[in-house]
Amino acid sequence: MATDFRNRSLAQGLRYKGSTGMWTWLLHRVTGLGILAFLVIHVADTAAVVYWPDFYDHTLTIYRSPLFRVAELIIFFSVLYHALNGTRIIIQDFWPIAMLHQRRLAFGALGLTALFIIPVAWIMLAPLFGLREEPGAERHRQRQMQQGGGHEAQAAPAPAVAPVSMEAPR
Repeated sequence: MATDFRNRSLAQGLRYKGSTGMWTWLLHRVTGLGILAFLVIHVADTAAVVYWPDFYDHTLTIYRSPLFRVAELIIFFSVLYHALNGTRIIIQDFWPIAMLHQRRLAFGALGLTALFIIPVAWIMLAPLFGLREEPGAERHRQRQMQQGGGHEAQAAPAPAVAPVSMEAPR
């Protein structure tokens, strides 16, 4: 029995040659694992507030960084896509005729995810570039004024994240 060893690169061997069904399957699994990882981290850092309050405060400071703001957006994308794709799977399971439209439904789930993520991306990323205030900043100012006896001369709270500058430091 002869063995056929082909001269292939690693990239050729790992290249996927399937269609939409496999990509939706893969993205569904990856987003599910991402959600699981987020939940584990969330439970661990929330438990830290009881046992290590200083560590918890430190993690909150880290979470305000631009990198984690983008990571939050990725988590939101994961939850949204996982939910919409899961709904697509349920529809196909209960109404087998929908299998004839599997590709359209898959692109519909991805399209709705993209459509719904746009306003969320604006809310989460615009404060990084100084295009809008942090969510809740106005409410925070109002509470500060109520607690301070209505003094309007109080300074506004500093933004949680400094706007990103495209200029090189001088």
